Amino acid sequence: MMACAGPAASSPAGASSTATASVSSNAAPDGAGARGANLAGARCRGQGDVCTCRSRTGDPAESSAPDEGHKRFEIRLGAGGGPATLSSPTLGELSSGPDEACFYIDVVPGTTHEVTFLARERRPEEGVSPVLEIAEYGPKGPWWYDVLDVKCAGPGGHCNRDAADAWSAEAKTRKRGRVDPCGSSVITHLQWDTTGGTGVRELGIFADFKVTFTMEVKKFATQFAPGSTECVPK
Repeated sequence: MMACAGPAASSPAGASSTATASVSSNAAPDGAGARGANLAGARCRGQGDVCTCRSRTGDPAESSAPDEGHKRFEIRLGAGGGPATLSSPTLGELSSGPDEACFYIDVVPGTTHEVTFLARERRPEEGVSPVLEIAEYGPKGPWWYDVLDVKCAGPGGHCNRDAADAWSAEAKTRKRGRVDPCGSSVITHLQWDTTGGTGVRELGIFADFKVTFTMEVKKFATQFAPGSTECVPK
């Protein structure tokens, strides 16, 4: 049974858990932008601004590439018209407005970060369509390695319990938690949470969707093209 009221429903990617905090306490702000984040590269015009998204079919190279003391990450987030926020005590806070937003941040290798993603519906009883994509830049290619892909597309593209469980189950199959085995980041403690459903009770549509995880950025440099067999543990 999906929890529509009372204690929040929660399910991690790997083990059962009980929610300990309300999603609504981390409500996202209305506007899109960045706060306290180390935005970097030519795609970002200024600190605090939304960056220009790279093309998915080309444009892989980063102008003003990261120096040897940093690794660059692309973060795309949205909520299908509603507000979405990625927040971390060490990485800062990134927010989208009605449209999906992109940010490029430089991170020090050998560091670990606790991250929370929260997406909320645009209007009451409409449902939420959360999107969070994190990719790591590989200067040698140049390439981009998919690190984390959060999607929960149930009825009408909106998130519900079945869609959340399906995404969680798929995430458990990933080596070191990352989508592409050739990247250098490790995702652990991946969990999802929600305050419950909207007025569309028969579909169990969620009004909000929260994901928490730990991201560890390893020190080693990436070497192989995305998807290469050399990266798969023997």
